[in-house]
Order: sequence, then structure tokens, then C-alpha cells
Amino acid sequence: MRLKLRDYQANTVKSLAISLKENSKVLTVLPTGAGKSIVIGFIANKLKGRTLILTHRTEILKQNSAWLHNVGMLTSTENTVSLSNKVVIAMVQTLHARIKKHGIGYIGDFDNIIIDEAHIDIFHKVYRLYCFKRLIGFTATPVTNKKSTVVIDEVDFVKTHSLKEYYDDLIVGTSEQELIMEGYLVREKAYTLELPNMDQLQSSTFAPDGYTSQSLTKVYSNTASMKILKEAYLKYCKGKKTLIFNATTKVNIPVANLFKSMGCKVKNFDSVNSDSRDRQDIIDWFKKERDAVLIGTNVFTTGFDVDDIEVVIVNRATKSLSLWIQMCGRGSRPTKKIKKAEFILLDLGQNIEEHGLWSKERDWNDLFHDPEMRRKNKTDVTLIWECPECGAYNPNGELITDAGIVCPVCKALRVVPKVKRPDKTGQIVEVTRTLYPKSKKIIDYTIAQDGNSSFAFKILERRILDVFKQHSVSSEYYSKRRDEFHERVRRMMIPCYFAIIRHKGDMKQGAHKKLDKQLQKMYKIVDKHYKWKPQ
Repeated sequence: MRLKLRDYQANTVKSLAISLKENSKVLTVLPTGAGKSIVIGFIANKLKGRTLILTHRTEILKQNSAWLHNVGMLTSTENTVSLSNKVVIAMVQTLHARIKKHGIGYIGDFDNIIIDEAHIDIFHKVYRLYCFKRLIGFTATPVTNKKSTVVIDEVDFVKTHSLKEYYDDLIVGTSEQELIMEGYLVREKAYTLELPNMDQLQSSTFAPDGYTSQSLTKVYSNTASMKILKEAYLKYCKGKKTLIFNATTKVNIPVANLFKSMGCKVKNFDSVNSDSRDRQDIIDWFKKERDAVLIGTNVFTTGFDVDDIEVVIVNRATKSLSLWIQMCGRGSRPTKKIKKAEFILLDLGQNIEEHGLWSKERDWNDLFHDPEMRRKNKTDVTLIWECPECGAYNPNGELITDAGIVCPVCKALRVVPKVKRPDKTGQIVEVTRTLYPKSKKIIDYTIAQDGNSSFAFKILERRILDVFKQHSVSSEYYSKRRDEFHERVRRMMIPCYFAIIRHKGDMKQGAHKKLDKQLQKMYKIVDKHYKWKPQ
């Protein structure tokens, strides 16, 4: 089969070829729906020497094999590999077991190794055994779930590990936003559903989701959570093809029973409880049934191509950015089968608050080359608590002891009052995008509009005000904490201010704006927004 690449696919291949002239290990980012299998097939057919493609899902293996010439396949039930095959596709678990039993020469030597879904931390146990010339990884999410604690100036930070540990360079082929604009993907319409017992989740350093499976099961299988899930489905999703990702396999059972009780066409597939042992039978059924509901945990997060999914329900909380993006992306494919301008995303795990929307712009290069470090105990100048003993205002998480959060001034223990929830069904909130001001975008837009620096500052003022409009509080609350809100303004204003006044590109220079005057002007704008008046 002759492969015809889209423009961004062809550009990705060119960028990869250039990088491989200087680097032997290159990671390539292509979002879900970008045609990663086609690009892999094109590259594998062009590379000199013998190529091994490693994957971890049979669906991905079958997708990739369709575009390849002279290919052999190795799975737990199939072995069509010969030493004459130019390309070999292998399940990583199967190949690892065969190498341990028969030795590294089991299916021959390879010049090139291609990794599909490279963010999954299982492939290095195989490719490190070979003396390859080129290692090429492909993923939609070039981050890992591995984290470690780093202490800087006696403050604990959590460092996210990067795939830079395995690859020399990163090629970003395109983004979800670009694919949406070009019609290759559809955007999400997101809703976040507040469960009444999220505070019962217990953190775990080693669990993939970042929480213990016991606490996840407890939170997501109780009656209150099930009631919220039912009401949300009936309100937003009834009659639509729906894919549900649950927190654990134990949650799958009550969720499946819930949907059966509503008369839905529903099937469950996981490693413990399944309506069929054959995964392909389940997939074929789901593709055929127009209003089907498919339930699982991690099986359908990658390599699952059903383009008429209308609803993705993330019935779990996860600290894994990769998993969050992979789950959401299942609903983003366009289709000609039905009218689908967007897909519905229901978030029952406060994941949008943790990671941002699926379609959010992300700087993968920054995360790859300079992995983020978050303060272990989150602080926010607008999220503070008032000490009942001495009246001091303290940022959340400022001082942690074995007993909990204490006031740094008088060491009194912070007591968090339990909020009585009048509505036990939870609150359903449509998610809007918080657009924090970015200097590059402001400058690019100013140049495009033939504006000057004064124009850019007006745009900056609007962007800062937009942030506060989406996080409004009462006038009384603002009055007590006005200095902290002004500090937030200062933090947003300063980097953009200096970027604008120092820009030496095509932007025209307007009237000189002093930083202090700009800050004072912005303070007045925010004061007016919160209806603050001097005492």
C-alpha cells in the first residue's frame, strides 16, 4: 500500500531525519488521531537496515502492520518472523520472555528500533539488550509517571521525571489545537462533577494514578458517587456512544450493574471481570451498537480507534498527565457516521483542575528538556487561611508538621471545618478555559494587528482581568486579602511587561510605560472588579 502523508506528517518525517543525523535516540510527539501508525510505517519502510517495532497492545500491532512491507510479527500466539524480514513487529512482553528463554539472537539483530507509545515505562528492558544504531520513540504524551522528591532551600519539591533520560532529542510534529483547526480532531465540551467524598482519597507514590486502589474503590463505588454518575449520564449522555474509564476493576462491577439497571446496552472489559474473554469481540460489538456503553480501566487508553464515540466519562482521579490525555483523546476523532462537532467529556476526578483540559496548549519541549518541579505543599497567595488564635493570614501548606498544617506565627493547628453539602448529588459545572497571559501570544497578536506596545499593554490588562473574572470572590473576602490579590497581579504583569518593552521585532514602539504605573493601573482595575472602596 502506497502511503500518502499529510503536510504535518511529512514535516515530522523531515524533522526526524534531520535530528537522526546528529542524534541516535529521538522521541517524536504526535497526538491521538494524528496518524502515528502511518508515520511509523512510512519511516520503517524507508530506514536502512533491519527494523524492530515494539508495541504493547495487539490493536496497535495490527494497525502498524497494515502499512509495512516484508513484515514479520511476534505475539504470544503468532510468530511469522524470519531473518529475511526487513521489519519485525513484536509485543514487548512476548519478545522479552523469548529472549530470556532463547537468547538475544532469537529473531536476529536490528539496526533500528521504533517504540510505539514510548511514554509507557516497559520498553527499555528490551531495546537496551540490542546494539542498535537508531532508537525512535513515538508518543502523544512525552512524560512519565515517575516522580521523586527534591529539597531546595529546605523546601520539598516533587520532580517529574522526563523521557530525556532515554532520548537525546524531541520532535514535536503537531498539536491537538492545530489538528482541531484543520478538522482532523474535534474539541471537547467538558463538565466537571464534584463528588462529595474526594477528601477520602489517599495518596500513593507507587500507584499509577497516584492514589491507593483501596481509597479509589471506596470513593467511586459508594452510593453517593453512583448517584452522581447516573444523573450526569441521564442529563448529558443518554443515547450516545459512551466510553467509561473507572478507577479500579472493582468499581467496574457496580458501574456495569448501574447502567444495566437503566436499560443501557453495556459491556465491561478488564483483566478480572469481563463480558467476553476476546477483546476483539467487545470492540466489534461497541463499533456496531450506536448507543453502546463500554466500561474499562486501562485497556482502551491506547490503540483503540472508534471514531463515533460521543462521550468519554473519566470516573477516576489520576495524577498521571499521560493517562489523562490518552483517556480523553479516545473521543476526539471526527467521523462521517454521525454529526459530531465535539465530544462530551465528564470529569469525576477533578482531573481538569490537576492537569488542565485535554485540548490545553502544552509546551512538550519544556517538559522534556526541563521537567517541572512543583512545591510538595501547594501554596497560592489567594488561597489562605486565617489563624483562629493569632489572626495571622497564612498560605495553604505553608508549614507542615506530623499533626498537620500549623500557623508559622503561633504554631496553632489549622482546623479545617467540614462543609455541609446541602446537595448530596454533587454539583455539575461546565468547564471554561482559564487563559493566563502569555507574552509571546500578546506580542504576536499585536504585530498581526499592526499595533504598538500601548496596544499590547491593553491586551495584557484584559487577559489579567479575565483571570480574576473566572475566579471571583466576594467583596468582603477581597477586602481582607487585597494585598495578596495585588501580589498575584504583580506576578502575572512583570514577565509580560519586560517581554513587551524589550521586544525588538516588528512591533511598533508606543508610549513608554513605567512598570509601577502599569501595576497601579491594574490594581485599580481589579479593585473595581471586586467593588472595593477605600475605608
